[in-house]
Amino acid sequence: MKRAVLNLLVLVLQVTGVATADEVVVAPQTGLFKLSFTPLELLGSRSTADASAILDSDDELSWQLFVPDTYDPAQPAGVMVYVSPTKKGGPPRVWNGLLGQSNLIWIGANDSGNRVALGKRMFLAMLAPRIVAARYAVDPDRIYIAGFSGGGKTAGFVMAAKPDLFRGGIYIGGAEMWGANDPPPQLEIIRQNYHVFLTGTEDFNERLTRRVYAAYRSAGVEHCKLIVERRHGHQLPGISAFSRAIEYIDSRIAVDANLAPGAEAL
Repeated sequence: MKRAVLNLLVLVLQVTGVATADEVVVAPQTGLFKLSFTPLELLGSRSTADASAILDSDDELSWQLFVPDTYDPAQPAGVMVYVSPTKKGGPPRVWNGLLGQSNLIWIGANDSGNRVALGKRMFLAMLAPRIVAARYAVDPDRIYIAGFSGGGKTAGFVMAAKPDLFRGGIYIGGAEMWGANDPPPQLEIIRQNYHVFLTGTEDFNERLTRRVYAAYRSAGVEHCKLIVERRHGHQLPGISAFSRAIEYIDSRIAVDANLAPGAEAL
C-alpha cells in the first residue's frame, strides 16, 4: 500500500497508544458481544482529524469480541485480532473452546470486509489490541493478527506495518507479500515474529499462499510454517489445523524464554 497511508496509520496509533493496566475494568464481560465507538471516542479530536483520510468523523466503528468464560485477570490473555472478508468479525462457534484452552481473546472488526478500503481495514485491526487492553489484562507478547481470504492479505500488510505490536500472524486462504523493491522498515522485527500460512488442497488460493510463504522464507523470515489441509477448500480451517497454527506462533514464547539472559541456546 502507499507509504503515505502507512505512515498515517502508524502516526495515529502512536498518538493513541495502548491502555495501561490501571484502566482495566473490575468485572469484564465474557462470551460473544459487540463494542461500538465513534472515531472521536476512540481517538480524540486531534487524532480523528489526522485520520480523516481513512475514517469519517461520523462513522460507527464496531468490533465483535469473544472472551472465554475462563478468563482470569491474574493470567493475562493473548489477543487474536481477526480481519474478516465479510461484514462479521466474530469467530466460528466451534473455535470457542480452543480459544479458551489457548487463553486467547478474539476481536474482529465488523463492516471491514473485502469491499472496504485497505487503509481502513488495517487501521481497525491496529486499533483492536487497544480496545481489548482497555478492558482486560493482556499479555503483550501474545498479540496476534489473523485473517481469511482477502483478510489474510490484509493481515499480512498489518504485520508489515506494526510487527512490534503483532508478534505472530496466521494467514488463511490468502496472503500477500510486500513489494520486492519496498521492504518494510521493520523487516528485522518481522523476521523475529512467527508466521503461519494456512490453506487447503482444494483452495483456489493454495498456489498463492505457497508462493507468499516461499517469498517470506527467501526474505530471511525463518519462523514460518505452511499448513495444507487435505481435501479442504477455500474456507476457514478445522479446529485441528487452527490449533496447530496457534501452537506454532505461541512457540516463540518458549524460544524467547530459553534465550533470555542467563539461558543457554538450544
